[in-house]
Amino acid sequence: MVKIIFKKITEYKTVIGIMTGTSLDGVDTLVTRIMGRGASMRHENLCFKVFEIPSGLKERMRSIMKNKTAALEEICRINFELASLYADCIKKICRASGVGVEDIDFAGISGQTFFHVPGEATMQLGSGSALSSILNLPVVWDFRAADIAAGGQGAPLVPYLDFVLFSPLKRDIVTLNIGGISNITHIPAAGGFYAVKAFDCGPGNMIIDKMVIEMTGGRKKYDKDAAIALGGKMAPELFELMSSHPYLKIAPPKSTGREAFGDAYTKGLIDYCKAVSISFPDMIRTATEFTAYCVIEDIKKHIAPSFAASGIKKACGRGALLVCAGGGAENPLIFETLKKGAGSAGIETVRSNSMGVDSKSKEALLIAVLANETVYGGASNVPSATGAKKSVVCGSVAYQPRRPLQKNVRRIREIE
Repeated sequence: MVKIIFKKITEYKTVIGIMTGTSLDGVDTLVTRIMGRGASMRHENLCFKVFEIPSGLKERMRSIMKNKTAALEEICRINFELASLYADCIKKICRASGVGVEDIDFAGISGQTFFHVPGEATMQLGSGSALSSILNLPVVWDFRAADIAAGGQGAPLVPYLDFVLFSPLKRDIVTLNIGGISNITHIPAAGGFYAVKAFDCGPGNMIIDKMVIEMTGGRKKYDKDAAIALGGKMAPELFELMSSHPYLKIAPPKSTGREAFGDAYTKGLIDYCKAVSISFPDMIRTATEFTAYCVIEDIKKHIAPSFAASGIKKACGRGALLVCAGGGAENPLIFETLKKGAGSAGIETVRSNSMGVDSKSKEALLIAVLANETVYGGASNVPSATGAKKSVVCGSVAYQPRRPLQKNVRRIREIE
């Protein structure tokens, strides 16, 4: 039998994690070192970069997602183009970090989600087999399918990492990641792995970014520092329309994506704003506050009631904690709105950086950690979050035969 990984689980591995999210804002690429697995996992990030998606490829992908249709040839080509893009990103970050591609033990890739039918089917493009062949590197990919086959939603993926990072604190922790979509994880102070709850709240940056792109003719890609939103005011009629979205009425476990809150939905909102003369700044202000509203409402309805036994009204520093990550956490209006809303429920709000977890690289770290579990045969879905009937090993492994580094040959033979 061919060995995929020559190192023991107790040794540090050099791992690549790649994440491309629903917002299509770049390829998050991380080089990290990982030792162990599960709650005993330790990691040390070496280098993180966000590389651009070529504009032509980005527009083709966005068009497919918007129109929900594509020629089979186009899907086929994009699958391989993404693999080539990931290969280029790995080469670039290896140069930036001073780590050779041949020194990478394995890589994990999220793939680009094109369509997700919660609990039924999912499709991420970016061939792990092609990437493995291009770089002669073991690659782990396709992390959602096994959970769906086990009766789960196939999402969210992040609760596993959140449990690994924050369960040792023995405190009620609610982690929030705001990418294109916002999702939360609750790690109970007095509860194990199977007590973790997690789900998608609704839109993160997706609606805001698309509004900015459309209304500026592409001159701006997002609302930097909430400058546009802070120049506007809440439009009650628009907020009422957005808050009537049927997804907000669904109880967990639940997951969503571009299918519900993508370009088609946002275009309808823009058309509505134009029809009733809602200004651009007011539009962005309302969409920004709506993102925070979805999070706070879900916490109050589905998470906070379980805090009673842990004493949520304890003083800050000992009670429940909301830990924010992702690009949306850098938006000052979103963060302050979250802080105010969570504070009204007795929850302290911080950015993940203050907890020693880099906000920007967290999703790429997630993929690296999931890949590590898969390589060593560990389950990494969270059934209490996805609704799966059982724990499963997530991801497929593509590899080419590799020789161990010469200095390790004798040690590996002794192990065998």
